[in-house]
Amino acid sequence: MSAFEFLLPAVRGFQSGRPCYGAMCPLRHLPKLFPTNLSAAVSDEYAFRKAAPKRVREIARHFAANAADVTLSAVTISVESRLRFVSTGTARRNTPAIGELQIPLDARLVVQDGIHRIYGLQGALRINSALAEFCLPLILIEDPDGSRRGQIFSDVKRHERSSPQSLRIGLDDRDDIARLTRDMIPSVEAFVDSIEMDKTAISNRTRKLFTLSGLYQANQTLLSGHKDEPYGDQLKLAIEFWTIVAALFPQWSELVFGPRSSAEIRQSYVHVHGIGLAAIARAGRELLRLSPRRWKVELRKLAKLDFSRDNRILWEGRAMIGGKLSKSSSAVAATADVLITHLGLKD
Repeated sequence: MSAFEFLLPAVRGFQSGRPCYGAMCPLRHLPKLFPTNLSAAVSDEYAFRKAAPKRVREIARHFAANAADVTLSAVTISVESRLRFVSTGTARRNTPAIGELQIPLDARLVVQDGIHRIYGLQGALRINSALAEFCLPLILIEDPDGSRRGQIFSDVKRHERSSPQSLRIGLDDRDDIARLTRDMIPSVEAFVDSIEMDKTAISNRTRKLFTLSGLYQANQTLLSGHKDEPYGDQLKLAIEFWTIVAALFPQWSELVFGPRSSAEIRQSYVHVHGIGLAAIARAGRELLRLSPRRWKVELRKLAKLDFSRDNRILWEGRAMIGGKLSKSSSAVAATADVLITHLGLKD
């Protein structure tokens, strides 16, 4: 424990048997805890994601202009150090209590949720000094060695609609399919350095092949009939399946490494889009179920299916609506139905 600490009046509670703390921090102390320079690119030193300067400035202007009547939700911070809590009164050790939280000055503070608010409020304070004593609610979670940093972020962001799903999947250690998808990527040559790990959408200009969230959802579908099998067996199956599929579609590697523009390739083929990936996973699930011994041989039949977007007779009304690709559940189902029929799995 550091000899130098800062002290916060706090309320102690428990989540999953671990202590967590609620406290109030006057805005005048934020620059000391999370120093930043709004005139420069905002650092991601204190959080998983870089804060967007434009959003920080918008928050700063909003709070400065509405200082007389504004409400703030709590930010969540993990503290990578041992904390000491001294309760006032005679509260038992493992019960909620009011007291004083002692945090080492050299402890690393990681903002799990609220980085834009923290930086934005610092900007607001520069504009309107009347905000100095305005209190920002804090939720503080002890994480001495930082080993739970990613899981805490995943838990906090899991049900937040605006949180990039790919980022959550990339950090979630409890979700076996999330972990399997991450473990699988280095073993499938076509996926190495070609999966978008943060964003949940792919632009026509990027050389990334699929998003992590798209690949995660595809694995959920593909392996839905193998949930009771050991993790290692599921991982091996996923690696084998996607390695074979990638070999059937040279455009996947061409999109990532080839001389043609990624936009040209995406405009030409259905299988380089999320709907193609999802449909292949559905067809694969049926193939594994109906032909467990010969699926590797049967899967190669997909190489003879014309995935060209120019093949309007086949794809219009299924993968495409009015010439544009659709990712609706009905479009995915209709596209998968084409693949399943082609594989001879459906009369």
